[in-house]
Amino acid sequence: MALRNLPYGTPVDLAGAITCRPGQVSSMGLAEAGSTCEMTLLAFAEGESVSEEAYPADVLYVALEGRPAIVLPSERVEIAPGQAVAAPADTLHAVEGEGPFKILQIAVG
Repeated sequence: MALRNLPYGTPVDLAGAITCRPGQVSSMGLAEAGSTCEMTLLAFAEGESVSEEAYPADVLYVALEGRPAIVLPSERVEIAPGQAVAAPADTLHAVEGEGPFKILQIAVG
């Protein structure tokens, strides 16, 4: 099976599946290592971020809670819960936000 940390046949509140912890970025993998699609829940405490990095795959960020922003080379894109933004493969980008926030990161490639 390629999925992990998710029950089959049961609705899941993704935002409720992970907790923001003071001074930390928490993560929970939702796909087994080596899958062609990597899915990770991320919970950012207030003031936390991920500095610029590039992935060898296209990455889709889905806002679950709070006001995250994806910082691309040409712009800073804020997304609200239920919205998503994509970052192309091999493109430096960062993740930041105002206050605590939670996102689902999906890397395909």
